[in-house]
Amino acid sequence: MSDHWNTPDAIERSENASQSRNSDRGGLGPHKHLSGQSSYMNVQQNMEEELGRPVSLGEVFVKTHTRADGTFVDQKAKQVAEAYEKNIEEVMAEMDSDGLETSDHSSQQSTHRTLSIQEKDDIFLKCTETDDKGNHLGLGRLRDTINKGKKRKQCSESSSSASLLEIQQLREEARNNETRIKNLEMLVSYLSTSNPGLAEFIANQAPPTAAASEPSSST
Repeated sequence: MSDHWNTPDAIERSENASQSRNSDRGGLGPHKHLSGQSSYMNVQQNMEEELGRPVSLGEVFVKTHTRADGTFVDQKAKQVAEAYEKNIEEVMAEMDSDGLETSDHSSQQSTHRTLSIQEKDDIFLKCTETDDKGNHLGLGRLRDTINKGKKRKQCSESSSSASLLEIQQLREEARNNETRIKNLEMLVSYLSTSNPGLAEFIANQAPPTAAASEPSSST
């Protein structure tokens, strides 16, 4: 078996495969991470237990792609992390600027708002890359939670739309019934005026009682 990999043809194919892996990342080398045997989901759970709060995808990425000395495992990880931090800072600066403008107009003190986990995740997904299947790199199985979250959101939006449509239909039906009742009341009022005996006839038409409507049992 080892003799096979020493042949010129096998060596050439191996070199081509290595170049292909590197070129997929702009020549920055194969993807690396430091999560070891732990999955990205386990890393996320451990971080949340340690910090006592939810953590973003960007925080998990930085955790799994940073060495103990603070350096990144490769140049690509550094580029993604730096782009993520830069975009976070730009969005926060824009939010602070909007807050100052609002406080100037309202003569009230601006309150500093922080980004939600979902907002941070959306920013990170714009900074990282995707493979040929559209999966975001550097997230492991965490990318499955992204897809599930999108599906849940779509289902929730679809369910909300259906419920809203049902409410609108019920309201429309109620309005139509109210209109019919008013028209009938007007008709009865008109007929009662032209035919005084009609009002007495209607008054005598009492609805049948439950006892009267039940068939008598034979003894």
